[in-house]
Amino acid sequence: MDSNELSLLLKGISDWRPFTEYTIRRAPTRPGVYVIRMAGGRRFGRLRGESDILYIGSTEAKKGLRQRLRQYLHPGPTQWTNKRVNQLAKKYEMEVAWYPCDEAGNLEHQLLRRYLEQHDELPPLNHASRKRLKKTLVETIKVSDEGIPEGFSVNNED
Repeated sequence: MDSNELSLLLKGISDWRPFTEYTIRRAPTRPGVYVIRMAGGRRFGRLRGESDILYIGSTEAKKGLRQRLRQYLHPGPTQWTNKRVNQLAKKYEMEVAWYPCDEAGNLEHQLLRRYLEQHDELPPLNHASRKRLKKTLVETIKVSDEGIPEGFSVNNED
């Protein structure tokens, strides 16, 4: 999945904007899903295929998308993902788009699942989502009778 496919899936997603304080001050104050990508849709390799998506997230917080996105530019001491995004935003040009909606958590889960199904891994900055996607991983990766995920092999020769 890349930002082009995402735009087709989510009719009404905002335009891609620079991931800056100026942009974030104009983000909606309602719940929704947001996506961070490489500027200009620059693609990079995944386990399977390519994508330009770095992170898929959501918020159902009272102050919505604006507050959540602002946390990336002003991360707290224990916010690993926010710190990492902030660090990369200083090094690379990134863009953000958002999709205001009431069922943001469910939509985020569906988008992450689709990404996982297409690339065999989550977006590179979605490490914290692994816990929430544990059920999805079990459903997505079929396991053989020997307990080995299909497509993987075990070499017992050392």
